[in-house]
Amino acid sequence: MKSKQPWWMNAAAGVMLGVLCLSGISCSNFRTQASQPGVKVWQVNSLTSIAGYQPTVIGNPKVIDAGTHELAIAFDGIDDGLLINSNPIAGAEDFEIEVEFKPYTGYPDNIEQRFLHIQDPANPDRRILIELRLNNRQQWYADFFMRTENASITLIDSTKTHPVDEWATIKLHYSRGQMKGFVNGLEEVSGEITYLPISPSASTSIGTRMDKRSWFKGTIKTVRFSTK
Repeated sequence: MKSKQPWWMNAAAGVMLGVLCLSGISCSNFRTQASQPGVKVWQVNSLTSIAGYQPTVIGNPKVIDAGTHELAIAFDGIDDGLLINSNPIAGAEDFEIEVEFKPYTGYPDNIEQRFLHIQDPANPDRRILIELRLNNRQQWYADFFMRTENASITLIDSTKTHPVDEWATIKLHYSRGQMKGFVNGLEEVSGEITYLPISPSASTSIGTRMDKRSWFKGTIKTVRFSTK
């Protein structure tokens, strides 16, 4: 008969994971190693297949070594992007969208960067964007946006800054009328809006706004979607 693992060993493992996260080590692999219901992880590491979808390639993004024995895609901030014919949050009432990425130095040419955008082109009144802004001190801060036919919300705080040229995670969380924004696992902004579902026929753009502007300059490794 197998012995049951003591409770203190599970607690110690949890503490160790927290220490790794706080020390700046990416926690994405820890969160996604096991199969989880309602979780889809897009490894952004190919120009021909992302999560089984063939992306439409805009410009000349490049597959690079992310420096952690993993591949990622670099975008030049001029005309690089990917368009994927999939809406991973279709049908969800609550959801999270998290991007693991490294913004590059880009001020003043790339001050506004809209690097993840979900929308059905037939309905511009329902869309979600995860964005960043750059300042003149080699820093970035998060910007989260949602629009419906009834309301829109922008969550941004220019005092919550982070250094460019470092790996980070940025997450949009929505549940029961409240939208929150996180960077590196810490909540930075929040607000209220009633989400109206975006059509299952919607698409997702990475590295640019869907109408090919507000280009991202940096590298994206993964996009994680969690739905309920």
